[in-house]
Amino acid sequence: MSSHASPDDSPLPTPPFVQIPGMVNVRDLGGYPTSESHQRPHSSIRRGLIYRGGEPSRITPEGREVFKNLGITKVFDIRTKDEIGTEKNDTVSLGILRQPIVELEGAERIHLNVFAENVEMKDKNESAKNWEKMGKNTTERFIAKAVEVLDHGNNLIPFFAQFAKPNPAPIYLHCTAGKDRTGTVVMLLFRLAGVPREIVADEYQLTDLGLREAAPKIVEQILKSPNLGLDEETVKQIVVAKKEYLLGLCDVLEKRYGGAEQYFRDYLKMSAAEVQVIKSNLIVDEKPIFGRADQDPDTGY
Repeated sequence: MSSHASPDDSPLPTPPFVQIPGMVNVRDLGGYPTSESHQRPHSSIRRGLIYRGGEPSRITPEGREVFKNLGITKVFDIRTKDEIGTEKNDTVSLGILRQPIVELEGAERIHLNVFAENVEMKDKNESAKNWEKMGKNTTERFIAKAVEVLDHGNNLIPFFAQFAKPNPAPIYLHCTAGKDRTGTVVMLLFRLAGVPREIVADEYQLTDLGLREAAPKIVEQILKSPNLGLDEETVKQIVVAKKEYLLGLCDVLEKRYGGAEQYFRDYLKMSAAEVQVIKSNLIVDEKPIFGRADQDPDTGY
């Protein structure tokens, strides 16, 4: 998405990024065209409803005020329990980044485990092998982890249920960096609303911009983890967000699950009426601020 291009030393484009001191990779998911935009030029995803980003453990007092002013009432934390530490162990152990829980004024924190169960990396050899696989960062690896999330979609029902009722309040969705797990969940909402797959993938790739300052620190933390034995280039690949990952996942959504609407019915156990309410809440009669009003409904361009 060329309108999102940003040199390394320039401010992040706003929108979609929201500058919250002490937080990284925060974006408003509104303003993107939907499939309806092809017939209705003034149709897009509602702005100020869904925010995505990284975990908030380093938010500053100023950042808390900015966050509060967004009107967010619920924070959905989709990290594993192993990733949630305390103020004293905000570190890396066996390759698992641990940050403390932070409560934000006016917002209820809701923890959802998006995997079948938490995997505790107690064995250093097991952990090293896991991170080595992640470092290869192939499309197949990304899709395999995303499929694990999608196959256990019942764990995500509380999140999607927020949009199946009238007048949903703004929410914030995050994992650790706001990259892969968050991107998988966002993909479901976007495809349900008919956001073209190319734009879904472009939005995911914005994570590279959102993490451009944090990525070196994340890499440094992982490299400091004892007994992993990973080289720097392998670790760097872990924080990369490639467009082809989401394009591949969109294909899997169609071929494995029958598309977004079918997924919502089969895995989230939502009725046709509930799915329609979600769509109504997501799509508004406002001209898209990304893509073009006359975009191709499949590509968005």
